Amino acid sequence: MSSLTKIPAGVQYFFDDEVKLRRYVERRAMETFAGWSYDEIILPMFDYHDLFARGMGEEKAERTYRFVDRDGALLALRPELTTLVARTVATRFIKRERPIRLCYSGEVFRYDEPTERAAREFHQLGVEHIGEPNIVADIEVLLVAAEALTALGLNDFRIALSHVDFFNGVADFLKFDGAARAQFRELINRRNSLALEEFLGTRAAHIEQSRRAGFSRLIQIAGKQDAIARAREILLNERSRAAVDHLDKIYSTLISLGLEENFDVDLGDAGGLEYYTGLTFKVYVPDLGVEIGSGGRYDNLIANFGKAEPAVGFSFALDGLVGAISLGASQRQWHSANDAQTISFDGDLTWAFNQAREKRKQGKQVKISAK
Repeated sequence: MSSLTKIPAGVQYFFDDEVKLRRYVERRAMETFAGWSYDEIILPMFDYHDLFARGMGEEKAERTYRFVDRDGALLALRPELTTLVARTVATRFIKRERPIRLCYSGEVFRYDEPTERAAREFHQLGVEHIGEPNIVADIEVLLVAAEALTALGLNDFRIALSHVDFFNGVADFLKFDGAARAQFRELINRRNSLALEEFLGTRAAHIEQSRRAGFSRLIQIAGKQDAIARAREILLNERSRAAVDHLDKIYSTLISLGLEENFDVDLGDAGGLEYYTGLTFKVYVPDLGVEIGSGGRYDNLIANFGKAEPAVGFSFALDGLVGAISLGASQRQWHSANDAQTISFDGDLTWAFNQAREKRKQGKQVKISAK
């Protein structure tokens, strides 16, 4: 097949109403971010590969699209945007008053496991709140995410809350080394209770069987405040209990704000990126059945590029938001309210274009057509 007609695996073209919907989603989300005082930042399309390895971790950075520039430096197309924001804050915003609120919209590129329809180009929309260590920042970004989804008409969204120290506390208690922690995390994220119990029987044989079984049941704990109560019955170590207490404070505030219906607690999520240090969360729309956004606290990431600073943020997948709206949009609120007004002419160009300019001054959409 000719390279002129063949499309590379993992990329897409968008046309007509697809473009209008994507621009509508981007505009509404960015308007919401601006309404909470997040300033837009435009980031480079590529940077040094080492930068992303420091942020995402070596393993995930291996999935980047890499190339060598003329000076021999190894570069990579950006696989995510948080690391770029972190480096910018650490190096260019040193004297700026904290907290710093930034938002972005842009393409990212990753090579994941090859499948027939695996995407390798993604569009992310997100915010980063930097310099505030307290729970107020955690709650703020959750409310920003919730408002953006509501503004798009996705009222049945679910945001599942977790905390990485819930996992870290258990791993500390079991005295796991780095390799055991990585396997433990993977089994939790897969929610494989039987495999987890077998793993603990091998790697934590010094712990009584009933306690190992209790740990294995933890990954099935999800719900509302009842999930927090059940976790407290099983957990003994201080680090994990502190994580659950933090989630309890956040969730109690969300209840007082009338948002209980849209938020859940899910302790079967060990966090997807190495840089998370506290609260983590994932965003779902039930009818779509897949994750459309995620976020969390990453207090150690900025230290890779300068002085350590507390930070929390999230990103949405534009494809996920568009897919969710397409499933539920009985009326196309995102579509242009005004159809184009056709101006026909049979030779008098001045008249036709004067008419077009007048209608454009009124904000009308116009289309010139020869008779």
